[in-house]
Amino acid sequence: MPTIAHTEVCEDRDFAEWHQGRPWCGVWVVRAEAPRVQALVQVARSALRPWLLPRYARQPHITLAYRGLMPRDAADTQAEFGLPQLLADVQALQAAQLPPFAWQLQGVGSFSTVPYLALSHSPALHIAHEALMARMPYPGWHYVPHITLGHYGRRLPLAEALQALQSSVPGGPLHAAQADALWLARYRSSDIAGPLYFEGRFDLATQQYVAEPEALLQP
Repeated sequence: MPTIAHTEVCEDRDFAEWHQGRPWCGVWVVRAEAPRVQALVQVARSALRPWLLPRYARQPHITLAYRGLMPRDAADTQAEFGLPQLLADVQALQAAQLPPFAWQLQGVGSFSTVPYLALSHSPALHIAHEALMARMPYPGWHYVPHITLGHYGRRLPLAEALQALQSSVPGGPLHAAQADALWLARYRSSDIAGPLYFEGRFDLATQQYVAEPEALLQP
């Protein structure tokens, strides 16, 4: 894989040519909204503020698997992620038999498009990811658990962004927590920086999925 030397400039706009009128995207996550995490996100964003897009309203979370565009309505059978896919995901998670697990923030990092808070190695996160991703998005795909800090709005040497991050966030372990559930969330496909809305939770103790009252997908 080629070394990334510079950040890529992201656009805060409605990518209608991509979603073609499907208003929601589905994604499985571990929620990470503790006050300590919120504070770390704000400190790191402040250090990168000159180079980030101004707006990022998404709650702190660890992405397990992006699941795709959801149906516009009941007649839309060509969407990437609807009720049949949700039921298959639940079966895959039940087959994995993943118990509640610990995770820990440690360090920082960056992709070309987004900087992030990094996590120490967690086999459980990789097990959940592999259960939910029957096929890798592309050859050579490598899952990197992280908490996104925002989107780059300017091109700059990646080393410069990393130096600013490393200067603002303490080294060593930053925050430890336990995941008792995996959450299915959705976000507006027209808003790359908008908030998550939670569809339901897969309880790791009971191995059952429970939809939220306002969920679009109700098993």
